[in-house]
Amino acid sequence: MAEGFIFDHNKCVACGACSAACILENKWSFSPRTIYAFNSMAFPSLPIINLSLACNHCQNAVCMEGCPSSAYYKEPSTGAIILDDTKCIGCRFCQWNCPYDAPKYLTSQKVIGKCNLCNQRLTEGSLPACSTACPTGALKFGNLPALTADKMIAWMPQKNLEPSVELRGSINQPLNIIPQSIFDTEKGPAMEKDHAIHEEWSLISFTFLTTLSVAKVITSLMKGIFPEKLLLIPIIVFAALFSMLHLGKRRMAWRAVINLRRSPLSREIGFFLLYILFSALTVFLQLPVFLMLCSVTGLILLVTIDMVYIYADNRKSVWLHSGQTFFTALLIIAFLTGKILPFIFITSLKLIAAVYNLRIRRDVSPILVMRFVRISLLIITALSLISGISYPEKALLTVFLTGELLDRILFYIDFKPLNIKRLMNYHLNEAVK
Repeated sequence: MAEGFIFDHNKCVACGACSAACILENKWSFSPRTIYAFNSMAFPSLPIINLSLACNHCQNAVCMEGCPSSAYYKEPSTGAIILDDTKCIGCRFCQWNCPYDAPKYLTSQKVIGKCNLCNQRLTEGSLPACSTACPTGALKFGNLPALTADKMIAWMPQKNLEPSVELRGSINQPLNIIPQSIFDTEKGPAMEKDHAIHEEWSLISFTFLTTLSVAKVITSLMKGIFPEKLLLIPIIVFAALFSMLHLGKRRMAWRAVINLRRSPLSREIGFFLLYILFSALTVFLQLPVFLMLCSVTGLILLVTIDMVYIYADNRKSVWLHSGQTFFTALLIIAFLTGKILPFIFITSLKLIAAVYNLRIRRDVSPILVMRFVRISLLIITALSLISGISYPEKALLTVFLTGELLDRILFYIDFKPLNIKRLMNYHLNEAVK
């Protein structure tokens, strides 16, 4: 029988003793345990609920599986998922993957920090500090019943992780979760916030430039020429630099390819390095075999880039998004080679996806305007190619690539991995409709 946290929300008074004990015991500079105070304004007809959560030390820990630098490991004797911060590169991929919001990014140290289950105390026969400090008995640590994951409440994200936690509460009253400050006395429940796009600018730049370079290489292959050295190399160099800017510890970037077998992010970086190698051989040696290898490697690289987001996107928010790199590269290739029918076919698919997003997304005005601008630029490009109207070539290319860049930005806005905060917000809004 597995051991884990047992939390009774009916007994929690949000005193913060569990969080304080955790910090003091481990001498943290942050709080791995989050205490959510729900319905603190006592919204009518809904109970006041407190919820204390840290890392659930899942049986199938997706943070450990996906970490490109293999910074996580599982302690065999206690089952604790431990983070070795000396191996962490600060890529924050585990934050995307963990639906329980357990990994915390430490800005000052540029690495991830999280609960270690007081592993040293467990090996010595003691209990985690948080559970022993709880004055009301709301938080305990002990044996969990079998198939705990199947008994979780509806809003608790699973992702088939088998978390080592059991939530208990009154069976006579449904567990309604009301996030603190979710209500404005005049506006009612808050809507889900849009993705913090300003935090992802380096990834947007890296993925878009990589897509552009792969499209250029394959276009050269289809035309029977070699790509221009002064065009391709700077694009790839800038893409590489932008990818480094996303890491907390850039000097540790070499560790990003350690977990090639399990981590999609490791595979993305591995294929990017191969792509850089074949690109350099192509432009400097100008041998057809390297141009073909560069093209094939480039296509695989785009697939691995898309798989990074699909792996983390359990809500399927961008699984068929028009801003995916592979999809975008095909459209750019069709444009650069002048293949009208393939261009119109892919454009039609992109327009369908864009219109669909207009219907299902609850956007604020700036993002809604961005979606309309993106659709307009794609339609202008398609009509100009179909009609044969002679626009200046550079102007039309600028219009087209601007639209594709906007599509990539919208991809990151729409990318919302499974997360307990989002799910609680969603269920709240559904409950009060």
